[in-house]
Amino acid sequence: MQSFLRHIETPHWIERLPRPLVLGGFLSGLLVYSTLIGIMFGTNRQLIGLALLALPVLIVGFTLLLYRFEWFVLILPLTGLAMRPLAVPAGNGSELPISMLLTLALSGGWILSMITRRTWQLAPSPLNKPLLAMMAICIFSVPWGLLWADPIVDWWIMGNFRLAQIASLLSFLGLLSIPLLVGRFIQHEWQIKAYLGMFIVCGLLMTAAQTFGIDHVILVDMGLWGLWFALPLAGITYLQPGIHWRWKLIGTIILCWHLWLAALRNSLWISGWLPTIVGLFIMAFLTSRRIFFILLLAFALNLAVGPGRYYVEQVINDNVEEGGLDRLEIWARNLWVVRHHWLFGTGVGGYAIYNMTYFRYDARSTHNNYFDILAQFGVVGSGIWLWFAIVSLYYGWQTIWMAPVGILRTTAIVATSGWAAAQFSMMLGDWVLPFLYNQGVPGYRYTMYSWIFVGLLISIRQMIKRQTET
Repeated sequence: MQSFLRHIETPHWIERLPRPLVLGGFLSGLLVYSTLIGIMFGTNRQLIGLALLALPVLIVGFTLLLYRFEWFVLILPLTGLAMRPLAVPAGNGSELPISMLLTLALSGGWILSMITRRTWQLAPSPLNKPLLAMMAICIFSVPWGLLWADPIVDWWIMGNFRLAQIASLLSFLGLLSIPLLVGRFIQHEWQIKAYLGMFIVCGLLMTAAQTFGIDHVILVDMGLWGLWFALPLAGITYLQPGIHWRWKLIGTIILCWHLWLAALRNSLWISGWLPTIVGLFIMAFLTSRRIFFILLLAFALNLAVGPGRYYVEQVINDNVEEGGLDRLEIWARNLWVVRHHWLFGTGVGGYAIYNMTYFRYDARSTHNNYFDILAQFGVVGSGIWLWFAIVSLYYGWQTIWMAPVGILRTTAIVATSGWAAAQFSMMLGDWVLPFLYNQGVPGYRYTMYSWIFVGLLISIRQMIKRQTET
């Protein structure tokens, strides 16, 4: 990929042109380009004008991307963790985050390279087929949802739905492509360490900012950020060999600080902190059955006779008062829509239109990724998702026992336990595939976290394979 542009030669007819003619053509083009920008801004078409202004930057950026492809894959987590202001306005107050645009650009450049070189460059993995199948069902669901729509549906009831739907489709395709990109282009242990370092450092800054109420516009402390901070931190602190006891103590203090913030201070936000607790227990189970059962026993006793019982009762009561039980009614409505569109669903974001048509004054998203997938992609899409989930978790389990002790095994345990917890979190919100009218396209920034670690599982397997072959 780094040498992709070197295979493109300058056409001979351009080389034979007189230099004054080339210079004149360049200046004429520059004049026309500047005039068009002036006309766009002069006629109050700022969005088109900004797009024209950004065109040279995009061309230079895409050229750099093709020359230094692996660099951009390496900084991909950072674009989601700490580049919140960098986004392209998409109208109606929405925006396309830089993390999504970079992923799509990387995927586009990669596809172009494979077509040009006529080679299949995906890293060998049983995850490839379900990921590609899920991409296919996402694309297919859009025309299907239009062709099999209820006649009464008003497609303009929520503004320019088609444009928003395409943006959401691109976000889904970007997320599904992240494991393929990371699995193919993260090829060294130092790159894995850099990924873990990004999540730990940014997670520490997020924890500090929330604790002390520091306003910031850079970090993205939303979604499952706590899960993907706590698990890498715990993995490096307790599982990585050779860590000095002082660093273990510091890591333990930071982890307890974060758990206090998430589970006690922000206790009402169950979908934010409960997956982290689940992930830590799964990590303990994958590491040591003895430690797992000791922790489980201590946890059960705390809930039965300790202060944990009153804490759980308070959290449940607070969530009931906040309307948590309303989700049951929302899910029932969702199933009512699905029964008429059960095969391939209503399309990306499609069930929102049905809610606005049939339940206009109480239309709400399901806050449940499994119901979202069923409504948008039908039984076929749900089947493909379960196929992918089962295969990816089993793949992670295998990778743990294949990986040698060290950073590869530590990361495999972190990624597998975190991905299992992410599957659990899908019952509590759309933290893995952001629904168009809930997290929206901007939710790409933090839903990408989970997909990055799925990609690291593929990377680890490729490194293990290379090590065994040498």
